[in-house]
Amino acid sequence: MLSLLLACGESLLCGDGTIERGGACITEPGGLTDSGDSGLDSGEPDVDSDSGDTGELPPLDVYILAGQSNMDGYAYLSGLPPSWRTADPRVQMYWSGWGEFRDLQPNSYGGAYVSGPDVPFGRTLADAGHHFAIVKHAIPGTDLANFWYPGATPGDASAGEGFRVLVESMESAAAELDRGEPWRWAGFVWMQGESDALDLDMAHDYEENLQGLVDAMRELTGEAELPVVIGLISRESYWTFADLVRGAEVAVAENDDNIVIVETDDLPRNPLDLAHYDGPSNRTLGERFAEAAMTMTDIPASTDASTPLLTMTDWRTDYDFTGTCGYEFTLERRLELTDVGNFGAGNYVFTSADVGLWDAGGNLLLRHTVPGWVDAPTTPRDNFSYTAIEPLTLDPGTYRLGVVSWAGDSDRYTNGAAGSWADGVTYDAAVYAEGYWLLYPSNEATGAGISFAGPNLLWREVE
Repeated sequence: MLSLLLACGESLLCGDGTIERGGACITEPGGLTDSGDSGLDSGEPDVDSDSGDTGELPPLDVYILAGQSNMDGYAYLSGLPPSWRTADPRVQMYWSGWGEFRDLQPNSYGGAYVSGPDVPFGRTLADAGHHFAIVKHAIPGTDLANFWYPGATPGDASAGEGFRVLVESMESAAAELDRGEPWRWAGFVWMQGESDALDLDMAHDYEENLQGLVDAMRELTGEAELPVVIGLISRESYWTFADLVRGAEVAVAENDDNIVIVETDDLPRNPLDLAHYDGPSNRTLGERFAEAAMTMTDIPASTDASTPLLTMTDWRTDYDFTGTCGYEFTLERRLELTDVGNFGAGNYVFTSADVGLWDAGGNLLLRHTVPGWVDAPTTPRDNFSYTAIEPLTLDPGTYRLGVVSWAGDSDRYTNGAAGSWADGVTYDAAVYAEGYWLLYPSNEATGAGISFAGPNLLWREVE
């Protein structure tokens, strides 16, 4: 039973027909009656055509996630809300190399400080009440033409290493699943193509190769209409033949009602690592994958991507002081805040800093620390460094945003800047309070341009 394999600590001794779950013995769900010849056949029970009801719970939906590095995940962990930076026991995932199902982990194989789209994918499905598990195999820097090539026929010795290991992972996962409740292969999510976009021949062959992979996955799972979600690669100039690969991905989806595409071109990448999406973009990518899997509709560029409150085009940093400094702004529409940032005049900040947000009455609505680079890598966007917060919805009104600044600190706020504000946001005044800790910035100041623009926010539309 999957839950038994994942249990930790001291277990109960349960009687026949029961299993341990959550520290208690419950009735064991019905198991498989016949797994067939293939280790990849799902454990979905046969439905009595007369009654249409087996009396069983709906089968566990199992999603396969595969691709190269943007599926593996190289976005900074600080791009996840704090509550997402721990394992999620609601979601079980079998990752190639683990040999077992485990609680959904926040980190990817890239390291302890990076994360992948499987985290927002899994959490979004779980929040929506779905009953599912994940099987994942993703390897950076790999191509579809060779590494993921499925071979001309099942068992073809010419199949690439990536496809062979994916099959092995699916077989091992299926063996674990077969010991538990009924289950089925519910979908295949594919995020890959950047490597093929670096080679003209591979890019030209991508449509044929992708269709071959989809066909192989459907044959492998025994699901002739297995739902497929394809993440389009970005048009970033880093990928020479990106348009060819994107066109191939769209063409494969257009020819099949059970294949949908997810747009990524509006999602910023990390300027320190242009091949990979940054923290907020990785979060949005996983959420879009989940939405596509739940609705089986194409997901276009939309307002779900986090964008800045303030975008600066010019600034001065020739004055600083010790205290809380920032600005007052008026909001004309509802927004959901997703990330808090601090100005660094570069691609990262050196020193951790506390940021606060107050309403017009001086009530503290949000306090969050933007870590310095040595503490935790943060998402760099246009000279600000951001870290995710638990989403916070702001209603129309007047607010003050401030950050603790220290005289002589290299991460200085801007005392005179030029830039633009998000639609529906108006800059009112520079504000400050003297002191060595975060204080309500009750004083107003005047100066050239946008003053005291140290803190910033990322937000998205509220439906």
